[in-house]
Amino acid sequence: MAKLTHWLRNQPIKTALLRVILVGTLVSGLSILVYLLLWNALISLLAPYVTPTWLIAVTILFVTGAIGGSLALLIAIMTGAARLFYRIKLADPLQQLQFGVTHIQAQDLDFHLTAAAPDELGALVQAFEKMRQALQDALQTAWRLADDQKQVNAAFAHDLRTPLTVLQGNVELLTLENQEAQPLNPDIIKDMQQQLDRINHFIQTMTHVAAIHDIALSPTPTSTQELIRTLKDEAQKLAGTVPFTWAEKLAAAPDHLLAIAPAAILEVFDNQLTNAFRFARKTVGITVTVTEKTVQLAVFNDGQPLTPEEQANAQLPFFSSGKAANHLGVGMYICRTLCTAHHGRFSVANVDHGVTSTALFAYF
Repeated sequence: MAKLTHWLRNQPIKTALLRVILVGTLVSGLSILVYLLLWNALISLLAPYVTPTWLIAVTILFVTGAIGGSLALLIAIMTGAARLFYRIKLADPLQQLQFGVTHIQAQDLDFHLTAAAPDELGALVQAFEKMRQALQDALQTAWRLADDQKQVNAAFAHDLRTPLTVLQGNVELLTLENQEAQPLNPDIIKDMQQQLDRINHFIQTMTHVAAIHDIALSPTPTSTQELIRTLKDEAQKLAGTVPFTWAEKLAAAPDHLLAIAPAAILEVFDNQLTNAFRFARKTVGITVTVTEKTVQLAVFNDGQPLTPEEQANAQLPFFSSGKAANHLGVGMYICRTLCTAHHGRFSVANVDHGVTSTALFAYF
């Protein structure tokens, strides 16, 4: 029975159904034949004792028993075959699909479905599992974006308090001086302009971050040689007086076309270089690795290692520390977002004698 079950489970549904019907029909035919022989033998044993008066009654009993018994055997055997087919081929996948539908209706995607057989319903269960995984990934992405947006909004509101407070104080001073007919203080006006510039910078940054959230990258065929040349030119433009070393690890031919989004890769590389040259003491190291599946940009600087707080929060929007007057997290946050959109990842870590940021981009 175990071998029969295993054999039926691995058959396509149509094939299994036809074979179950065939086997059920054969078994039913043989069973009915045996039954008719036994029934005929029983009636034959009774025949010598039947008087002419009961002949018609016995004939009716014989025909009724033969037909009724045959139908009963046929129904019983075919019903058993149908139950066997349902239990082996249909019960498990239908139960799994119902289980999945119930959990999705309850907004619970933390479950897994496994196909019990390589047949049509097994393929349907696998497709349902892929749909569940895609839905779970989409919801997780939506939750992460919503959480990121909350952090951006909170940080933006927090950073606006200072320039707005300064502007409010300066306006009050100017109002007071105007009431007293005193000449306007140029230092106050200069400070107000600086605070307005700061607010404008925040607004531009927020606009860019919002655009990054909604970005939809599309591949542009770019040769390995062209990508390397663009990245090297960008490093030379941003280096200034800080020297840098350049290393290439190329598994693809120079003319091999890569399915990448060059603008996104260049923006991430710009942010990596900006932070590296800002914090470097003496040198910056750049390593570009191109494989058959990914592009990786590793940028090292020999500056002060990150503190545990900075390592935990460097990629949060608008995170800042005492290492520089500017924010550290906007650029790193944008890097993480763009790498994720490019099916890759971004990381910042302490290494020997410095810090390395690594951006990985997978091909579309």
